[in-house]
Amino acid sequence: MRRNAEADREVANLEADHSHDMAFPIAEVHAYRGRTQAALEWLDRAYAQRDIFLWLIKGDPLLKSLAGNPRYTAFLRKINLPE
Repeated sequence: MRRNAEADREVANLEADHSHDMAFPIAEVHAYRGRTQAALEWLDRAYAQRDIFLWLIKGDPLLKSLAGNPRYTAFLRKINLPE
């Protein structure tokens, strides 16, 4: 909807308030917005935090933009999922 500044503020608030318990959903937001680097960093955090939502990763439409990225492929291997 081209309200990028507002969306950026909301994502920053989400990160500030929930970095310790919602790493996977934050990764989804970044991936959906095309921010691959940030999405991958948040997926790493989700793994470190043992985020319960990681089991959703393979069928998650919000993460489609990461498909084919070498770091994403490596991440899937790290959590023992097929590429």
